[in-house]
Amino acid sequence: MNAEYRRISDYYPLYVYCKRIKGAVPYWLDADYALWKTSFAADTDYDGDRMFRELITYTAEFDGKIVGFIQFGIPWFLYDGSGKKSDVIKGGIIRNLYFDPEYDIGNELIRLAQTYFEENCIQRKFAFFHAFGMTCNAGHGKLHCSLSHIEQALAEFGYGKEHENVYYKRLLGEADRCAECGVTIAYQPANPKGLCGFSISAQGEKVGAGALVYLPQGDMCYLKWIYIERPEQGKGYASAALRRIFADLAEKGICRIDTDTAEKNHIAQRLYRKTGFEDMGRTRSYWVQA
Repeated sequence: MNAEYRRISDYYPLYVYCKRIKGAVPYWLDADYALWKTSFAADTDYDGDRMFRELITYTAEFDGKIVGFIQFGIPWFLYDGSGKKSDVIKGGIIRNLYFDPEYDIGNELIRLAQTYFEENCIQRKFAFFHAFGMTCNAGHGKLHCSLSHIEQALAEFGYGKEHENVYYKRLLGEADRCAECGVTIAYQPANPKGLCGFSISAQGEKVGAGALVYLPQGDMCYLKWIYIERPEQGKGYASAALRRIFADLAEKGICRIDTDTAEKNHIAQRLYRKTGFEDMGRTRSYWVQA
């Protein structure tokens, strides 16, 4: 029996499917239906900008049971060579693609996206583009390494690995509230999407900076980035700053903080391991090189 592929607008059955297959994917964070649906169908980035001009979702079903889905579309913007948003660069993105590995449906799902891209004259094609992840999943858009059957299906259509990151999580508890740090953190007010910049000071002088995102779930946070000025590196300020951040978050009732870093950034990886983060595996983005 062949699968039935349907373009959908009723997202609740798909929400139930996603909860069922969540498994060990670390960035699929718990979210109620309202939050998940907004993130899935009408998301904005951390600047509050709409992500997609058009976003299309198809499910694959056997006997009325969802066994996979794909979500793809054309974003409002992409990024130029300097990392700035550009609304003149045209591209297409497979944002979500998940299916039960026992069903031979990956190629047909991807073919739906490829046909759409061809009809819209899209040559620049991406899959699991990091910056277009769902807000309820900390904005993390890459594919987890445990889902190799999805990576293999993408490869058959010419999608090769673009970037690879290491994903980390750390649980926060009572012990984090008592940390001795030796640095001070000055936090900026969080914007409507929860983005909160901060500066790091030691002995009254600024030594670094970073940014957090308070997730809409209310008890989780994401570390977007952290750095120490080059002359101050190697003095333990980064680990001290993280201990201070853990203490401040624990005081606010935050129970988990996640982050990720480039697979080749071994300095950041050592920092995260040293400060108690758990390595949750690799995540990857993909593209078709024109």
